[in-house]
Amino acid sequence: MKRAYLVYDAADAKVNMAFINQLVVSAKKQMIDLQLVLLNDFSVPELVEHCQDACFVFYRARNCDYVTSLEQANIPVVNSSHVNALANNKYMTLQFARTLGIPTVPLYQQASDYEYPLVFKTIDGHGGSEVMLCQDEQELNACQKQFENRLTLVQPYIESNATDVRVWVLGNRIIGAVKRQGRADFRSNVTLGGSIEKYELDSLQMDHVLAMQKAIRSDYIGMDFLLLEDGTWLLNEIEDPVGARSFYDLFDEYLPDLLMDYLVNHYVNVTIY
Repeated sequence: MKRAYLVYDAADAKVNMAFINQLVVSAKKQMIDLQLVLLNDFSVPELVEHCQDACFVFYRARNCDYVTSLEQANIPVVNSSHVNALANNKYMTLQFARTLGIPTVPLYQQASDYEYPLVFKTIDGHGGSEVMLCQDEQELNACQKQFENRLTLVQPYIESNATDVRVWVLGNRIIGAVKRQGRADFRSNVTLGGSIEKYELDSLQMDHVLAMQKAIRSDYIGMDFLLLEDGTWLLNEIEDPVGARSFYDLFDEYLPDLLMDYLVNHYVNVTIY
């Protein structure tokens, strides 16, 4: 039986243990011994040494240094360091998407352009926990002081009725999309109390998603777009690792099996001619 590793931060592993156990079972059906590794227990060199026998590493954390070192040791990693770095830097994500002609949420480049209300974010936050709506300069100054040791960005507030679309992409396949709407908050994250429903992408939206995927060559990511009242959308961020609670709630396909089928076909059962 071949061996693979599933890498999590300890805190994230604790809240995702049901999903982790499902992945382990799905891997076993593919004759893969998938072992959980907690990132907190290893330095970068130690993790590389530990994973030397891996047919792949499914990396579900955000520290790109580990991914880069695994790649340098010729250990297959899902997702790549390029995807991991891009997904965990909202500024880089939006700049990259613009080069592809994908509509994005605008960025303020200088303070003289600010108009209130505006949105203040850390560039590497996730789950909506470090996204603040500032009504005036005083509130903005408070946010800047709170995160003075972090990289941040400032964006115009765009009215979307607290609605966005999360799209899951596995390889070249869009496996699902949901519309999320916030409740009593401008953020739409389900973990913050938002509601969800299935969403059908139109052909242009599919083109945007697949253009982004093709350019970054991701394995498994989420893309989040603000959904405007006129039906158009703007890329807000991409997620790696991406959560899938909404997928479980709304779709019949069993995600752990989908993921393991993909990973085995792309990283284990590979024929070289």
